[in-house]
Amino acid sequence: MSTSFAQVEQEALALPAEDRARLADKLWDSLAEPHGMTVQMTPELEGLLDEGLEHLAKAKTTDELRRRR
Repeated sequence: MSTSFAQVEQEALALPAEDRARLADKLWDSLAEPHGMTVQMTPELEGLLDEGLEHLAKAKTTDELRRRR
């Protein structure tokens, strides 16, 4: 039998505050871990990053771009 998200959420919220905090820390840690993925900086990526940084003053946020439509 599988457990639904709602069941997991209900059980997590029923935990004492200290246990909820530990659970939250574990969840954040699991998201932060690369899970076997590594990013390698290639010359092409480095060039794109440098180009983006050069034009940072002209950059728009995603929200600004969406409002222009």
